[in-house]
Amino acid sequence: MTAEAAERRVSPWWLLAPVLLFAGNFLAALAVSTDQSNLVYHLSDVVSTAVVDLVLMGYAVLAVTVSRLPVAPTLALRRVPLRWGAKLAALVFVTLVVLDAVSEPLVHAGKKQGIAPTHAPRGQRQWIVLALALIALVVIAPVAEELIFRGLCFATMGRYALPGSAALFAVAHGLPVLLVPIFVAGLAIGWLRAHTGSLYPGLAVHIALNASALAVALAGT
Repeated sequence: MTAEAAERRVSPWWLLAPVLLFAGNFLAALAVSTDQSNLVYHLSDVVSTAVVDLVLMGYAVLAVTVSRLPVAPTLALRRVPLRWGAKLAALVFVTLVVLDAVSEPLVHAGKKQGIAPTHAPRGQRQWIVLALALIALVVIAPVAEELIFRGLCFATMGRYALPGSAALFAVAHGLPVLLVPIFVAGLAIGWLRAHTGSLYPGLAVHIALNASALAVALAGT
């Protein structure tokens, strides 16, 4: 059985729980406006974000395991030629950085997602929470989101995986004003996943985007 054939055999019903979770968060964001500009300094928010992402990581693996399919190929955990993968990842990264630079003055994506603080750490406690936030937002969150959106979604949605995963990716961020830019980012990273057959180049882009957004924000405080 080929890897692609295995991917298509994961039941779409496994997406029901994540869809309900993301839709609920999105509807809650519509009803209640909350300030997430300095989320990286709020320990409870950082920990809850990390816990949810760890659960999502486990859920993606569970879905494939229960479906009696090999985890690594089904979730596209495949090596690609380093130079080729790096070139494509760099192309997508630069494209998204340019698009973000154009849209940021209008939508303030980094601030609304909580990865662009408005001030430098104040005191030892905020430095510690920021260090934890770096792990949660720059490592755990990208891994979890790639496993769900470019892993499990591609394993269940078949030919609709690219637009479907991008749409769910946008809704999952729970911010109506960011639907379009995050959908575009989802399309770009999804294209990278589809073109390389691997999660790793897109994961590298995702990590780089989150890290650079946080670094730029901190440098400007």
